[in-house]
Amino acid sequence: MDECIKCTCGAGEYEQHDVGCELATWVDKYRADKPMFVMPMLSRDEGETDDRALLADVAFNRHSMNDGEHVSPSDNGTVQVGTENINVRLVQGIDEDALRRTLSAAVRATVGLDMSQPVEAEGDWEEMLKGGLQTALETQVIVFGVSGVSRTCTHQLVRSRRAAFHQQSQRAGYMGDTPECRMPESVYKNPIARDAFMEATLHAWRAYRRICDQDISYQDARFVLPEGTTNFILLEYPVREFLNVYAYRGCSMFQWEIVQVMRECRRVLIEAHPWIEPYVKISCEKTGPFLNPAGESQDHHCTFQGWEDVEGQCDFPWAKQEARTFKPEFHRISRSK
Repeated sequence: MDECIKCTCGAGEYEQHDVGCELATWVDKYRADKPMFVMPMLSRDEGETDDRALLADVAFNRHSMNDGEHVSPSDNGTVQVGTENINVRLVQGIDEDALRRTLSAAVRATVGLDMSQPVEAEGDWEEMLKGGLQTALETQVIVFGVSGVSRTCTHQLVRSRRAAFHQQSQRAGYMGDTPECRMPESVYKNPIARDAFMEATLHAWRAYRRICDQDISYQDARFVLPEGTTNFILLEYPVREFLNVYAYRGCSMFQWEIVQVMRECRRVLIEAHPWIEPYVKISCEKTGPFLNPAGESQDHHCTFQGWEDVEGQCDFPWAKQEARTFKPEFHRISRSK
């Protein structure tokens, strides 16, 4: 059996761990009264069916209805590791002249504009990027194309309510016989975890193929696909929303795929519009210097709002517990010493 490599106890899968093993606390207690190696249990007796039209599965795309064009371009049998081959492109950039005119007009709107004269950009247009209401930043939309990210990642990307998204559908098309998948770096570095991941991926591929070959719809067959299955998504952000999302999601304390995507979005946006660089910052980079409890001067605060400890996960020098603006009193997640 696989051995625990987190310590020297040598416990096999589902075996009791020795005192001192990092997994010897709540895990053993949690598993104490559970049956070993059980098969999944169906919620109903075999042969019972629900024949409502809602569950008929007759209208949706499947092999017998596919015209051969609805097949994922990522059916390549590859398990991407870490952030390898995550691709981000700027699909629609900023109309700089129009943005400058609009921002300048918005800044001067408080005083009033002479509408008999053409609306031209004045030197004040950049004021709105520095602060204030910033509502005029919503008049321009930036669009990014992102490929190679997992379904786990895209489920989090779409949480931005002031943005729009167009995503590759696992419902409308066949994901392929061996759809590309993404493996976390932590899993790759652990031989036992890596083998388990590869085995599960292979079984998921085979199950998906077999289910689709029974002419079950892609909508229903997709339930067996790994969450690591990669896909394409189009991200549409008003300028204001992208600046806000990057300030939050560019932080190393979030899921690493999202961080990679956000930082790549920043890179391609700045390549096209270098003047915007000073305004695309992680929230902690916008804070000023302060004295920590030891009386030492630090350049910035850590603005992460989560339960986890930041040391070791973020490479900014101010990523320290004592430099945080938010210090959780309850539910703190910290590493064992």
